[in-house]
Amino acid sequence: MDFALNEEQQMLQASARRFLADHHPLARARRALPWSDGAQQRLWKEMAAMGWMALLLPEAHGGLELGLTEASLVAEEAGRQLLNLPWASSAVLLALWFKAAPHNAPPVLRDAVQATKAGTRALHCVADTDAWWDHAGQCSDIVVMRGWHDGAAPLQIALVDTAQVAAAPALDPTLRQGAAARMPLQWHTLDVPERQRMHARAAHRLMLAAELVGVGQAALDMASAHAKERVQFGKPIGSYQALKHQLANAWMGVDDARLAVLYATAALDGGLPDARFACAVAEYTAIDGALQSTRTAIQVHGGMGFTWEHDAHLFLKRAQHLAARLGGASRALAQVETLTLA
Repeated sequence: MDFALNEEQQMLQASARRFLADHHPLARARRALPWSDGAQQRLWKEMAAMGWMALLLPEAHGGLELGLTEASLVAEEAGRQLLNLPWASSAVLLALWFKAAPHNAPPVLRDAVQATKAGTRALHCVADTDAWWDHAGQCSDIVVMRGWHDGAAPLQIALVDTAQVAAAPALDPTLRQGAAARMPLQWHTLDVPERQRMHARAAHRLMLAAELVGVGQAALDMASAHAKERVQFGKPIGSYQALKHQLANAWMGVDDARLAVLYATAALDGGLPDARFACAVAEYTAIDGALQSTRTAIQVHGGMGFTWEHDAHLFLKRAQHLAARLGGASRALAQVETLTLA
């Protein structure tokens, strides 16, 4: 498989990198703005204007009908800038549900997809078994999913206005979480075949893996720049082998993860027989690579890397948060081993 991005993919990634660097720098990520802040709503609308909310939607419904590889490029850049808006849920998961049965979609899903495409609503999806809901206060609505982990059960969703969920700081200070609200919910059944449901679930997890790649790459870039600039004993600290080896290992981890994600998105889009295995490998390498890179970045920065004022800990905490959402490295490795034996 050719892992080189074509011209259109390179342009998409470059534009996403420039846009997010300009509109969502780390200083803004630190503020963890709520959805009620006008700046956050304007940013979401501008992201929709870039076409990112319509990447996977069918052309007949105003979408671009691109693939998961293109979506993963945007997700990687979102991770690089620690975006604290629910792009993966809104633009990937909801879009794939709608794409699986556009004519049978209940009004609640159809309206949510159209509002997302217009940039007027930002929806984050959570399982009904989750004790904590991410992006509480940082999205317009939370989509609670019933039957998310059980392919034999009907898939149902219910909308919760984020204003009804009390938000609190999370491990990652750029995000907010809220305890799962115990309230009566109005459930809507989605007529999505089991195969498409599993496809959408795997695609959503791949977007989280792609975000991890972006987080790891940003931490690596930060550490490499510091290693070139920081001078000790008359030489840049990056010239010493002890740091060279750490940075080289971090680079290999991030690069391996990026290639694994690219292959997994292509395999899932193409329905290749090894798609499940490729997705499991992508999740594991993304978790491992991002955690290694972010930890290395803190070590390379020395004493100041451990301070709250420095940005290094933000990348480590986002990597830990995303890794936890994917079930952790041990679960991912176990899945790889199980599929290998199978």
